[in-house]
Amino acid sequence: MTPVRPSPPSADLPQLAVHALWWCWFPAFVLSWDALPLAGKLGMCALGWAIGFWNYAVLHNHMHLAIVRPRLGNWVVSRTLGMACGFPFRGYYIHHLNHHRFDDGPGDWGRRRPNERVLRYCLRSALTPWLWPYETLGHVWRWARKKHQRLELAVDFLVVDGLLLALVVWKPALGLAWWAVLLVTQFCIHWLNLAAHFETDSEKKDSLGTTSYSAFYNRWFFNAGYHQAHHLKPQVPWYELPDLTEKLASTAQVRPELTTELSPINPLWVARVAKRYAAKPCDRQTESKITSGTPSAVI
Repeated sequence: MTPVRPSPPSADLPQLAVHALWWCWFPAFVLSWDALPLAGKLGMCALGWAIGFWNYAVLHNHMHLAIVRPRLGNWVVSRTLGMACGFPFRGYYIHHLNHHRFDDGPGDWGRRRPNERVLRYCLRSALTPWLWPYETLGHVWRWARKKHQRLELAVDFLVVDGLLLALVVWKPALGLAWWAVLLVTQFCIHWLNLAAHFETDSEKKDSLGTTSYSAFYNRWFFNAGYHQAHHLKPQVPWYELPDLTEKLASTAQVRPELTTELSPINPLWVARVAKRYAAKPCDRQTESKITSGTPSAVI
């Protein structure tokens, strides 16, 4: 008899604690800006990047399994996590579900283009939604067929882009500094996606994502390294992913060549991925036929 999985907690306190760091940083960033010397401003920007990057691990998990269960709390946290990473939440949620449907194969809106190297991919992915968002907007708007989803899209764009614009108008240096923090954060986030699908194959069930066994990365980033297991069972809570990975490995559903002891933020791994992608015109990803029907989120 299959044991019944316990219900998720009403609030995931470790992840909420990481998000709370952003709520401490952002008001301090805005209120202290005028009083800080240049070095202090740069320090606050660097701290904001680190906290925003850490918050992406929370945002990612929240899209699949809400870190706050009560409806109002869920709604508020969704908006504020979007602010922390610079993504209008409902738009990014739709974009991410598309990613799970096609696993970086054709049809995935965020897929690396033929002959596109790492730097160009990360820059294009970070800058396009801000400077030329029309294609992405068209995708998510067509997918958001329900009235409340389109309303959420409008609200989220107002929250993220509207607040940024308001800060630029109020204090240009402050607003542009925050935009720079978001751009650098998003550049790094898109790098994570590239690394998590390095040499994967969306046609093969055992090759949908890479697996990083880095103890540091998985401890502090909520087991984000177990990406193969996550793509096979995207609604499994982060704390169950190590055990799930062991089970998948025992049934040959984790390819050894797609595993590493390095983390995606380890300079050695960064250099290896950048070099290999530069030497090869296009990776071997093909159209996904495995998980296109997988429910990827429950929010």
